Amino acid sequence: MEFKTYEESRLKDLGKLVNDVIKDWSQDPWYPSMEQLKEAYNTNENFTPDTRHFLYDGDKLVAFLSSAMEEEVEGVKWGSINMPFIRQGYEQVEQILFDKTISLLKSKGAQKIRVNSRLEHGYIPELLEKWGFERKEEIGRRAILSSSKLSDPAYEIPDHIKEIDLNNDEDLEIFKKVYLKARKEVKPEDFDNTMKLFRERDLTISCIIAKKDEVLSYGLLYKTDHPDRCFLSSIPIFNKEHSYALKDVLDYLAYKAFKGDYKEIFHALVDEERVPLYKELGIEFTPGYRYELKLD
Repeated sequence: MEFKTYEESRLKDLGKLVNDVIKDWSQDPWYPSMEQLKEAYNTNENFTPDTRHFLYDGDKLVAFLSSAMEEEVEGVKWGSINMPFIRQGYEQVEQILFDKTISLLKSKGAQKIRVNSRLEHGYIPELLEKWGFERKEEIGRRAILSSSKLSDPAYEIPDHIKEIDLNNDEDLEIFKKVYLKARKEVKPEDFDNTMKLFRERDLTISCIIAKKDEVLSYGLLYKTDHPDRCFLSSIPIFNKEHSYALKDVLDYLAYKAFKGDYKEIFHALVDEERVPLYKELGIEFTPGYRYELKLD
């Protein structure tokens, strides 16, 4: 067994390792593609090849763990790790992978290590606890939805749903009212800059639900760097009497995602009060957690 540091040519081996490890996980962790990693490493002036730990058995990559030094907070120097990928049948390398990574972070001055993980990330939560990490606060819940399962093949767009064209001034005024009502942290004078950001992020769909000229809700669908995946924004509900709008928005945007050839829809839970409504629709959100390890 031999540890090797980052070289661009090793990304091909890493891609194969990641695919082999996650193929049986209940949910795709949305790990970056190798092209995205290559671009990130090449454009980050602070990138340190020695913090990318590739463990080989001969010519076979059997484990990988990336780490980094983070900012100092309240006198504590933090380090971090990402998901440890270990090929099935090579569980015996868990400890040497850990020792190699922690030893390097210690040499760089790290006093505590942090990492985020989700319960659906295969063996990783159990491994982190085995390594001595303590599970801390929840960092948010999400659902990864199948557009083909969520979308109704016989769906017909109801009259009360309207798509918004962000390049149309009249549409933009309609959307501005409901958006600022939902996002109180956004100041009216910042709205134009927010819309500019939406366009730059390649916003694909914006819709509202209007009944008797009253805007009840909206949803935004974004492209991602992966052609099969999209992000669905939070769906605001302003009045309990209009809770049905959640299903209307979901049905419509699931249909649009499916028609747009997106296989997966990433949707984060924003309002805990909406959990019962989502459960009625068969949607369950899974939590992520922050883990911490104090170094000796």
